Amino acid sequence: MKIIICMLITFFVSCSTLNHKTCSSIKREQISLLSVKIIADMPTPIHYEKENYDEGVIYTYIFNDGVVLFFEGALMQFEPDAYTPQGSVRKNKCSIFWGEKHGKLWKKYVYGNVRLYYYNVNPKDKKKYDDILKTIKIGKYK
Repeated sequence: MKIIICMLITFFVSCSTLNHKTCSSIKREQISLLSVKIIADMPTPIHYEKENYDEGVIYTYIFNDGVVLFFEGALMQFEPDAYTPQGSVRKNKCSIFWGEKHGKLWKKYVYGNVRLYYYNVNPKDKKKYDDILKTIKIGKYK
């Protein structure tokens, strides 16, 4: 009986969210959009979906505490596009918008036809998502 209890405790500890957070690492992702290639350091584990459609490409990275989205194209609207920004700034050729919706944070970067988002983020996890956006490098195809 003690062996079974010890095995169950070990199993539950290894599956706990605390353990997953402490074991997370960073993986460099290469994201190919229509006219640009993006490199970003993303926390693991990573679950992403890529969708091509007639006028664009969407990469959606889904984490248990938020969503990161990369997009290039036309005629596509995403959830944060409907949000009213609480602030904005223009740096170089980039417009940055941010705000809060239902107690969750969001941020949107617009570089011409390229848009980068994070949304549905708890305030305590904001730094993690800001760090992802800080690692982004955008390069044109040669």
